[in-house]
Amino acid sequence: MGAEGEWEDGPPDEEPVQEESEEVYEEEVEPEVEIEEIEPEEAPSAPAPSPRADRSVFATLSGLGFFVVVLLLLFTVLPAGLEVLGLTILGMAIGTAIPYLWMVDDLRVRPRRLRRSHARFLAGPLIGVLAIVFYGLFVLASSSWILLLWTIGVVAITASSVALFLYSMLWGE
Repeated sequence: MGAEGEWEDGPPDEEPVQEESEEVYEEEVEPEVEIEEIEPEEAPSAPAPSPRADRSVFATLSGLGFFVVVLLLLFTVLPAGLEVLGLTILGMAIGTAIPYLWMVDDLRVRPRRLRRSHARFLAGPLIGVLAIVFYGLFVLASSSWILLLWTIGVVAITASSVALFLYSMLWGE
């Protein structure tokens, strides 16, 4: 059913060449610009769960521990007398030094002259001094067991809060 150049299935892929015009046109050839398709960025995948606990939780617990220590000092130990308060503060200082000396080699911020073996060696005798401080608290607070428990709790919470703080804020990667 086609007549002169028509195809039944549709037009051919190429256009018919016109033989009549032999004029040559100067065409400006523009260089072809390759357009790179920009793929949309993939959404960042969720980080893989780490086997270690989140450090911000440790920092929060550390701050909460210091808050509890201050409350216990103000409301329970301070009214008990200066002897008990003095021994409790000495126990808190030793309870702060022991975790620091034990973890000093693993911390990012540490004194250069204090080596790991020296620090751990110093932490050992401090545990003995802390036992002597607890014995002094026991003698002073023998009439009030609740006061003894409060003061030991203050020292224990201080030591654990310092350890959590050091781990969460200063631990080397």
